[in-house]
Amino acid sequence: MGAQFVVGIDLGTTHTVVAFSELVARATPLRPKIFNVPQYTSARAIEARPLLPSALYAPLKSEILGDPDWIVGEFAAKRGAEVAGRFVASAKSWLSYSAVDRLAAILPWGTEQGAPRMSPVEASARILAHVRDAWDAAHPMAKLAGQDVVLTLPASFDEVARVLTLRAAESVGICPTLLEEPTAAFYDALEDKRAVLKLARHGECTVLVCDVGGGTTDLSLMVIAPSSGDDDDGFTVRRIAVGRHILLGGDNMDLALAHLAESRMAPPPSRLDSADLAALVASCRAAKERIFSGHANANEATVTVLGRGGKLVGGARTTTLTRSEVSELVLAGFFPKITGTEAPSRGRGGIVAFGLPYERDPAITRHVHQFLSRHAASLAHGARGGVPDALLLNGGVFHAAPIASALVEAMAAWGGGKAPNVIANRDPDLAVARGAVRYGLARRGLVYRVESGASHGYYVEIAPDEGSKQMRAVCIIPRGAKPGVHHEAGRRFELVVGRSVRFDMVASDVAQDEAGALVTIDDDSFERLPAVVANIPRVGRESVVPVHLGGELLPTGQLALECTEIIEENQAVLAQPRSHRLEFQLRERGCVPSTPAGAPPPSIAPQSAKAAGAASPARALADAIIDRVFGRKGEADAREAKDIVRDLEKVLGDRGSWTMQTARELGDRLLDNTGARRRSAHHERNYWLLLGFCMRPGFGDPGDLDRVQRAWPMFESRLAFPGEPRGWQQFFIAWRRMAGGMTEPMQVAFRDAMDAVIAPAEAGLKKPKRMPDAPDELLATLASFERVPVARRVALGEWVVERTWASGDARLWSSLGRIGARVPLYASVHHVVPPSMAEAWLDRILRLKWESISTAPHAAVQLARVTGDRARDVSDKHRNEVEKKLMAIGAKPAWIQAVRELVSVGDEERVAILGEGLPIGLRLSSSP
Repeated sequence: MGAQFVVGIDLGTTHTVVAFSELVARATPLRPKIFNVPQYTSARAIEARPLLPSALYAPLKSEILGDPDWIVGEFAAKRGAEVAGRFVASAKSWLSYSAVDRLAAILPWGTEQGAPRMSPVEASARILAHVRDAWDAAHPMAKLAGQDVVLTLPASFDEVARVLTLRAAESVGICPTLLEEPTAAFYDALEDKRAVLKLARHGECTVLVCDVGGGTTDLSLMVIAPSSGDDDDGFTVRRIAVGRHILLGGDNMDLALAHLAESRMAPPPSRLDSADLAALVASCRAAKERIFSGHANANEATVTVLGRGGKLVGGARTTTLTRSEVSELVLAGFFPKITGTEAPSRGRGGIVAFGLPYERDPAITRHVHQFLSRHAASLAHGARGGVPDALLLNGGVFHAAPIASALVEAMAAWGGGKAPNVIANRDPDLAVARGAVRYGLARRGLVYRVESGASHGYYVEIAPDEGSKQMRAVCIIPRGAKPGVHHEAGRRFELVVGRSVRFDMVASDVAQDEAGALVTIDDDSFERLPAVVANIPRVGRESVVPVHLGGELLPTGQLALECTEIIEENQAVLAQPRSHRLEFQLRERGCVPSTPAGAPPPSIAPQSAKAAGAASPARALADAIIDRVFGRKGEADAREAKDIVRDLEKVLGDRGSWTMQTARELGDRLLDNTGARRRSAHHERNYWLLLGFCMRPGFGDPGDLDRVQRAWPMFESRLAFPGEPRGWQQFFIAWRRMAGGMTEPMQVAFRDAMDAVIAPAEAGLKKPKRMPDAPDELLATLASFERVPVARRVALGEWVVERTWASGDARLWSSLGRIGARVPLYASVHHVVPPSMAEAWLDRILRLKWESISTAPHAAVQLARVTGDRARDVSDKHRNEVEKKLMAIGAKPAWIQAVRELVSVGDEERVAILGEGLPIGLRLSSSP
């Protein structure tokens, strides 16, 4: 049986809304209706409401009948403002944040170990499951899984965030079509056909859709034009531009108010922890909505943070926010009037917390102006001052008339007095869900359709010409491409098969190229996307095959790449070309970074370029050297094994100059015959030395995950010559160099096997019968494991601190700094140890004479650097003390700046932490 309803779901940051329309045989479809979602409104009452707060709360024992583990909705939002540490809100904002593992149970952010937790994807899935269950109960003969479901998401969501949203929906049995929220809001506005025709009565006009939700500001530019046919009522609508991902919305306003309230609460706290701050933000949200509600008597509102345990009421902290200060903070801070020449500030902003990378400049008006300036050429008939003809405001914040007026007035100020016409929005909270239904109807030809092709053009990088440093790319999907339409690049390329390869992709929201066009990449017009990784199986002996490239924008909004092998004339007539469809890789940040400017991607080149995989004479000599020592025949003696690195440098140059591709190909050769390391102690030591060097830092190449998995059994078998201290030294160094590519289970297993070697007697761990040598290298390796659970990392740090009382070894402080670092190099930030532990370790470091311990200053920087995340940052007191000592010894200015303000970890510091330079062609992400 086919779908009986079109169902639109607005999975919002603050609220989730469901709308629907029955599919009936009639000329005019039914108008979308809102589905009132049953939800807990108190501990004992369930009521159906049009808005389902996108909030989850883990009830206390016996608080809710049946003791559910989590509830969703109004009561969840209310109790979340009262009970700290059991509340998940704004989960949607985490789906687009690549610095965390979005599949890990990290929410509520900043809560103590042992508290109930879930992943951002699970949080979204639970909200959708609540919607599904409510719908199915109301429509037992038309369950949600069988309906035409349209799920909305920000237009600026990247491909990974889109895939994660789909994963959340599919996990609860929903297979939706994705639609961008600004377009959905515009579909809702199109219901008033006369208003649209009025806008276009003098010709083409442009409309800015400004959707300020709880977590994001989403901008889209539409063009309305009269149709060229005989129908006087006809018009066409095209979406022509989409803004970048701006993590800035109502949540930031609430957070700014919470900072103000926190500063004067009675009794004054030194600083609220993350859980209490989350409760205060929820209270400030309610206060803001009350003050902006328009009620004449809403001149002030009280905000409260309840105590905990026995001091639930008596320990409460409270203060009052007035209408004037709320208006000043929100309007002047987020919607100021600007000159029209200002760009969003790149300096540090104060609206940061909860681990999310909120925009540093909170002025939404500046972001709007920057977007319009970037797309000024698209504004109809050269709109004066860069102001569009009309403005559609959407999102809950625009319920407040003063906020809507502030944005319009700001646009008029930079437009020389010209303000856009404001399109009426019946209800900004409901418009997206209703518009999603109209989109579903439009797909069936029942209502007007907005032509909303690809907002960006998509390009695949190719190898540059020999001797050229310019990065080039080929267009595979042109800007404006329609969903479901396949595009061919129209050129021959060569594809490496039989091994993992990477397709580095870029996108442009301003370039207008046809599929197949070759372009030079520049930072102003292009942005990098997550790499597409694939391992194309080899057929026959060829390691490179000729292919055509194609691309398609899927109806779900995702991007698909396709490589189709070319059948040459001299091949069998009956041979069928193989086609390989590629998808975006879902991995943690850092596992598959994009290739930086100047480093050719290893996967693809034009037909005219040198065939990929063809070894140079130097590489052929290097392969022969490795085969002689570590090949299956192994003709080399112990001395040749001892000198292998020196011999390789003679033909390849200093090993510090080896490219990522060269290093990994040598590593592959070593992994082809792992047993060769056992031929002698010299073989074993130099095998680990060379493998570790070729694999550093364990990620960066698309095949690294597979390589580390191939190497892992060698850890389990340890050393063939355990009596050799230098063998253990290189063994531990190699695993430290590969740490970034090791999974959490690998790192935990390594800790399980080796903790007893370095743990103090009071830890109660049974020592191994034969203790491995090189304990100092072992400790440095264990300290580099960032994916180990926090409790295990804390224990290791405490063991190190205990050792410092009896040993003056400077390497201990390096290890402690790495264990307690506020910013991980490769792992999700939820693995960072609590600030309280970092402060305790800083207290120990601050007692030292830094002039005599070279590693202490940098360790202190790692422990005290600013992240902007209250769940990770140490106190101002500790940071100030570290800054004073750094200045006293004349430390590097970059170190002093890192503990004074929010800055990214620089390449020089990363190299210092990793202990050596990285292979040429790899740049680690600088995101905190």
